[in-house]
Amino acid sequence: MITFHDGPAKGASLLLQRAPDLLRVVIDQDGTIDALDQVDDEPKPTESIYVYRIVGKASAGFMCRRGRGGRGCQRFACATYKLSESQPEPLVARDAEKWREWCRIYRRQESS
Repeated sequence: MITFHDGPAKGASLLLQRAPDLLRVVIDQDGTIDALDQVDDEPKPTESIYVYRIVGKASAGFMCRRGRGGRGCQRFACATYKLSESQPEPLVARDAEKWREWCRIYRRQESS
């Protein structure tokens, strides 16, 4: 389970497959909160984007469903996030290639 300590997603929890160190959280006009955790995820034009950074290390959990049509097991990520002090420009956060470059620069600055 992914949880958020602060910012616009404070108190929300999401069931995601990945827990990257930098996570784009999206909030749609209707208030729906989601995250762009998959490499090919793209935001909708109606979503606002906020960058969160992981706190500590991620772990994994498994959920198995049986009976009443639920079958099989699913892996999910467990992590806690805080709103990043650095936020990219909206056009950067929406463009996959620009987003990846922003993350590379952010990580270099954090490790310096």
